[in-house]
Amino acid sequence: MQVAPSNTASVMQILAVEAIFTFALMLVILNVATHPKTAGNSYYGLAIGFTIMAAAFAGGGISGGVYNPAVGTGPILVDVILGDGKTLANLWYYFVGPIFGAMAATCVYEFTLD
Repeated sequence: MQVAPSNTASVMQILAVEAIFTFALMLVILNVATHPKTAGNSYYGLAIGFTIMAAAFAGGGISGGVYNPAVGTGPILVDVILGDGKTLANLWYYFVGPIFGAMAATCVYEFTLD
């Protein structure tokens, strides 16, 4: 399995999609799984799963739909070891975009926490 962005997408489009959907995913995770007011609720898996599904359908065709550096690193390293290794040049997209998205989500969460 190769993880790669669209051939027609620009670097800014790829980074924006990764950052925006990582932001959405992290904000959902922070609100449903770690917020003190949601302790004991069991809907967090459904909320996180639907967020990942929406992100994959909406942005997967543009950026490859990673939204987590670990998810991008594994398949790319396997491709380097067993395949042609052409996807290694894409690895940085899956670190820069999600890190900025996660940092922004953390700031918003801390700012809006009651």
